[in-house]
Amino acid sequence: MSKNHVLLAFLCSFCFTLSVSADYIDGQRAYASGDYEGAILEWTQVAQDGNARAQYNLGWMHANGRGIAQDFQEAIKWYTKSAEQGNVNAQYNLGNLYLRGQGATQNDNLAFSWFIKAAEQGDAPAQYNLGRMYLLGKGGDKNFLEARFWIKQALENNDEYIGALAQQVWDDYKLGTY
Repeated sequence: MSKNHVLLAFLCSFCFTLSVSADYIDGQRAYASGDYEGAILEWTQVAQDGNARAQYNLGWMHANGRGIAQDFQEAIKWYTKSAEQGNVNAQYNLGNLYLRGQGATQNDNLAFSWFIKAAEQGDAPAQYNLGRMYLLGKGGDKNFLEARFWIKQALENNDEYIGALAQQVWDDYKLGTY
C-alpha cells in the first residue's frame, strides 16, 4: 500500500471519528439546552453506529420519559447495547429494570447477572444490590460470605448514600461475624 493510500485511509477515518464525536456533542448541547427531542435525534445516529455513551443516554431518555414517552422496553434495548460494551451505568440500570420487572418480566437472575458486571467494575450501588441479593437468595442461593464481601465493597466505595445503606445492612445482618 502506498503512502498516499495510507494517508487517505487515515484522513477518512479521522473525518468519520470527528463526525461521530460531533453528533454526540451536538446531542449533549441539545440536552443541556432542554431540546430533548434534538438530543434524541443526534444520539440515535451515533448509537446506531455503536457508540456506547449515546446508547446509554437513549436508554436513560426512554426510561425517564425525557423528550419521548416513557418506554422501558426501548430503554432495555438501548441499555443492553451499551451494557454489552461494558458501560457500567447501563449494566446497573438494566439490573434495576429486571429486578423491578419494568419493560420485561421481573427476573432476579438477569438482574443479578447485570449487577455483578457493574459491581466488578466498582459501582457502589451495584455492589450494594448484589450483596442484598446474596443475603436474600435472589438470583441464586443465599450466600452470607458473598453478601459480606459485596456489602463491604459498597461500604468502602466512598459513596456516602450507599455507604449508609450498606452500614445498615452490615449491622442488621451482623455481617462482621462471618
